[in-house]
Amino acid sequence: MKIGILQINICKDINENIIKISKIISNNNDDIFILPELSDRGYLYNNREELFSIATELEKNILINKLKNITLENKKSVIVGVAEKDGDKIYNSAIVIDKGYLIGTYRKIHLTDFEKNFFEAGKENKVFEVQGVSIGLQVCFDVWFPEISREQIDLGANLIFILGNFGGVTTYEICKIRAIENLTPIILCNRVGKEMNNNLSATFLGNSTIYNYDGTQLIFPLKEKERYLEFDIQEFRKNSNIMCKDFNFERKKEYFCRKERKNTEISKKQI
Repeated sequence: MKIGILQINICKDINENIIKISKIISNNNDDIFILPELSDRGYLYNNREELFSIATELEKNILINKLKNITLENKKSVIVGVAEKDGDKIYNSAIVIDKGYLIGTYRKIHLTDFEKNFFEAGKENKVFEVQGVSIGLQVCFDVWFPEISREQIDLGANLIFILGNFGGVTTYEICKIRAIENLTPIILCNRVGKEMNNNLSATFLGNSTIYNYDGTQLIFPLKEKERYLEFDIQEFRKNSNIMCKDFNFERKKEYFCRKERKNTEISKKQI
């Protein structure tokens, strides 16, 4: 499966973003393209009212509709981050477009304190069937919480795609851990460029990459520069390595973060 990663700068002009994104996807022949978090209209807004005034419902999002047309023509798939308006709420969403159809939406579950001023948190973890492979989606800060990845693995995900908008290295480094602990390749797409609002400025790191199921890096990242990355991934989630022949069996041992823990007596021995 050929993966195309669009490590690009995103601006608040959706039409400018559409021109750039459409050109890259139309000129490349990969199976799945992944774009950064909030690829339609950017990240740093002054207040919720400003974002609400320009965010749209998915069916009215002109970036999504353009990508539907492109993927219908070339029979490809795209994962893209957008600001999704739903009634009086806004979600930080990852959208799956497959061969001309919007087949799924994942709404970011774990919002940073800054993002809570703008977005509602998603409440449902999901996997999607894309190009014959079950995939999990996460949006940036989601990957800091291992339960998200583990549940996606339990739901059958064989690859995990991460859409990012980060400036530090922590999220990038956590992705390697998630790949190793779940024996599952992680595809990370983070944006580059700078954004400002009236009070803040942010510089986005880039460092998009793919970690294999054993944590080895299949693509070496480039910081703070626009770049299109390609890789033909041949291996997906594993269930064994040199340490253990059946990780699924080990994962079924319910000894932490479970209801049964309420009945577990914690020993407090003095030594």
